[in-house]
Amino acid sequence: MNQQDRAVSSVIATILMVAIVVILAAAVSVSFFDVTENIREPAPNIADTTGDFDVGAGGFQSDQIVRITHSAGDSVPIEEIEIIVRASGPDSDLPREARLVNLPSEGTDIDDRNIEGESDLIDQSSNPVGGSGPANLLITSQDPNVWSAGKTIQFRIPTGGADFRKGEDIPLSGLNGPDADELEITIVHTPSNAIISEHTFRS
Repeated sequence: MNQQDRAVSSVIATILMVAIVVILAAAVSVSFFDVTENIREPAPNIADTTGDFDVGAGGFQSDQIVRITHSAGDSVPIEEIEIIVRASGPDSDLPREARLVNLPSEGTDIDDRNIEGESDLIDQSSNPVGGSGPANLLITSQDPNVWSAGKTIQFRIPTGGADFRKGEDIPLSGLNGPDADELEITIVHTPSNAIISEHTFRS
């Protein structure tokens, strides 16, 4: 190989190296921007929640009341959460699932704009939960738009959607739904798609 051939080879090698660097830079930048676009908002730190499912053995549908209390951690705007309600049991019509969405609802009550899935699994009546206060929703405090420490989310499970009552003294009526023995309540922070509270109740 003469001197001229060696000069051409070095020029080609330089061009190839520049091309490889450009291609690698393009690939890395595309990957980086794709990753940054998929980064979600961090989930709030909910240190603890407590749950209660109040079922009256021989009562009416107003007795199946869910209460989830924020015990400690970050405050969460209600509009950033969804609540998944799942009833299971021996009945062939179970499991059934509904989701509370688009919160807060207008006013204080839950209506069909706030429920996805089995709409009869979450009560929409105007009867107050627990005999007083708002009919169904949501935060039992002066500021219903933020779920923070000490505040309780509450709503009612109609017996027509899933009946958790046990015993022979249950009234026979059209309000009796499929026999259920397990209720799962999952609260999701929608911007981060993270579960911030989970409770399972068994009757």
